[in-house]
Amino acid sequence: MKNLIKFGAIALFSSAMTLQSAEFESNVAMSSDYVWRGMTQTAEEPAISGGFDIAGESGLYFGTWASNVEFGDGAALELDWYAGYAGEMEGGLSYDIGYLAFTYPGEDSLDFEEIYLGLGYSYFGLTYSSGQDSAPDNTEFSVALGDTGLGVTYGDYDEYGEYTIISYDLPISIAGLGVSLAWNDFSAEDSSGLSDEDTFVITFSM
Repeated sequence: MKNLIKFGAIALFSSAMTLQSAEFESNVAMSSDYVWRGMTQTAEEPAISGGFDIAGESGLYFGTWASNVEFGDGAALELDWYAGYAGEMEGGLSYDIGYLAFTYPGEDSLDFEEIYLGLGYSYFGLTYSSGQDSAPDNTEFSVALGDTGLGVTYGDYDEYGEYTIISYDLPISIAGLGVSLAWNDFSAEDSSGLSDEDTFVITFSM
């Protein structure tokens, strides 16, 4: 049923935008670690990820993204699907509302979905992700320090813990690849059974 809903949503979004007006974008990245909401998803090992997005002039978009993962179980891949609507009001307030499904082929028990709402103004951002079917919610605040490439993010992931990310996009490229650095600090809730984490990540992307 989830797959029917997923592909039905993609068909709906595809029919709402013509090929002439749609914009296709792809991305590929190599990281020293895959860290999500402050927590490593690859047991502190390197990750290769990539995906694509299709967006229409109306603001409708959908896409997919994948990365290797390592949890010590049957999951070796994370495959995400998302669709949403984004735009900007005359006053400069941007918005983004959508649906995101996290899937783990080979370990379906890890699958979960979120509905998210993001708001942005100038260099500030706020995103609230509502976990579906008893999945926890997440609230994230971010600020970009001008056009320096430096950004700070703070998040509160219910039942798991709080995290802080300081990231920097280097103003250089290596062999045509963009380079970014990030320091991640995760403070686990006592009841979560998780451990605190501090991780430095370097990412090469195109």
